[in-house]
This record gives sequence, structure tokens and C-alpha cells, in this order.
Amino acid sequence: MSTLRDLYAYNAWANARVFAACRDVDGAQLAEAAPGTFGSIHETLTHMVGVENAYLHMLRGETSAAMGPREEYYGHDLAWFAERSARLGEQYQELLASAAESFYDEPLHVPWFDFPLTRHDGLLQVLSHSAQHRAQVFSVLGERGQQVPDLDYVLFVQSKRIDR
Repeated sequence: MSTLRDLYAYNAWANARVFAACRDVDGAQLAEAAPGTFGSIHETLTHMVGVENAYLHMLRGETSAAMGPREEYYGHDLAWFAERSARLGEQYQELLASAAESFYDEPLHVPWFDFPLTRHDGLLQVLSHSAQHRAQVFSVLGERGQQVPDLDYVLFVQSKRIDR
């Protein structure tokens, strides 16, 4: 499914841009409550990466316990989460490159939902979930006077052509 591979490449690119936009923001501002997000900007970004990580484990047939103790995982700084996000982008590409067509229709058990999902549903959930949280972060940053980059897909396509 080349469309999913393209969307996951875009997701990794967009995540890198949101982390880059936050790199120079004062830590107190990142930790401050941000209505419309998952608590604060910091909490929203770590939650976003944590969900991507948990789904990757579930899609591989592993448990999210493979991420290690929750307190330890979420105790890292944003630089660690930016690096983890980049690695997750690579790991999703590896997963998608090796997935047989039947992979997408297989059931995916997500412990916090009480209804059936397929792996295809889970892959789409990761993308939409991350897009929602990036939009929340950029909305708050913009409201606070920070410059935020454009995340249009066509800019991702353009950046790939420039990188060649």
C-alpha cells in the first residue's frame, strides 16, 4: 500500500517539524496548561509519540508493555521524544514495506477500545491522532505569538524533491 507508506513518510516529516518548532520555545511555556490540547504542549507531544509507539507494538502483535515502565518512558525530555518519533517513522516504514495484503484486514486488539478494529483501522488512527495533536500544538503556539510552519502535504512533496 504505497499510499500508506507515503502518509507515514509525511507523518514523520510533520512530526519533525512540530518538534523543531518547539525546540526554541521556553520550557515553562511548553509545560504550561494549554486548553484544547492534551494538558500542555509537552504532554500533548509526548502523548502523541507514546500512542504511535503503542500502536506500533500492537500492530506487530506485541503488547505496549514492551515500551517499559510508563513513568520512565514519559520521563524523557522533548529531545528524546523527537528522536523517538523519527525512529518510529522508520519503523512504520519497515512494517509497511514487509506487510502482506492480508495484514491490513487482520484484527487489531486495542485494550482501551471495546469494539473491533483491523490493522488498517489502527494504521489510520495513528495518522489522524497525530495530525489532531500537531494541529492543537500549532494552534496554541500561534495563539502565543510563535511562528509555526505550514504542514501541507504538498510542502512535504516539495521537500522530498529538494532533498534529491
